[in-house]
This record gives sequence, C-alpha cells and structure tokens, in this order.
Amino acid sequence: MKTLLGVMLVALSLSACGEAAAPTPPAPPPGPPPPPSPPLPMTTSRALEIMGTLSNTCREVAAMKMAQAKCEERQGRTVDHAALRTELRDLAWTMGKLSPDEASKQCEVVMGELTRRPKPQACWDL
Repeated sequence: MKTLLGVMLVALSLSACGEAAAPTPPAPPPGPPPPPSPPLPMTTSRALEIMGTLSNTCREVAAMKMAQAKCEERQGRTVDHAALRTELRDLAWTMGKLSPDEASKQCEVVMGELTRRPKPQACWDL
C-alpha cells in the first residue's frame, strides 16, 4: 500500500513538472504621468503648465480655452475654473497617451472646433 502511494505521488509530481505553467501576459505599458493640477483660478500660464511638453498645437488649445474663459468673464458670466482645469487635465492625459503626431492632429481638430465659434466684439482683443 505504501509503495503504491509512493508511486502515485511520484507520478503526480512528474506529470506536474511536464505541464508548463502558462506565461503571464506582459503588463500593459504605463500611461503618461498625470498632468499637474495648478491652483485656482486658472490663468493662461497655468493652462500651459497642464499641457506640459505636448505639441504647440495642444498648447494653443489650452490658450484658446483660457481666452474663451476670459471672454465669458468679461461678459459678466461665471466661469467654473475647477471644471476648466479638469477639462484641460483630461485633454492633456488623453493626448499624452498618443504618439506626438497623432496628438498634434487631434489637437488641430479641437482647435478647429474652438475657432469656429464666433467671438463677441467685447473679446476681439483676446
């Protein structure tokens, strides 16, 4: 009985060695670091800080969004600076995950949408 038990254990051990464990898939590459979260209220320099080292096209988007926010304030409307900061951080995070060329193309699309909006006369100097 002991011999049979020993033989079974050896057989199980050998069969387990023959089965190679499935390799674990490699971890996905880490995303870009989170963009900075500057203090409020937002300014153009803080918006550009959020965009970091992204292309000039993406930085132009941040500057345009700040100009639009200033225009809103100039017309007596309230601007949610926290929401603007979050929007810019989300944009920077999304563009940071893309290749530089693709991020630049995407920012060109966003910039095109922003420039289609008519600018009120009170904001022509922005």
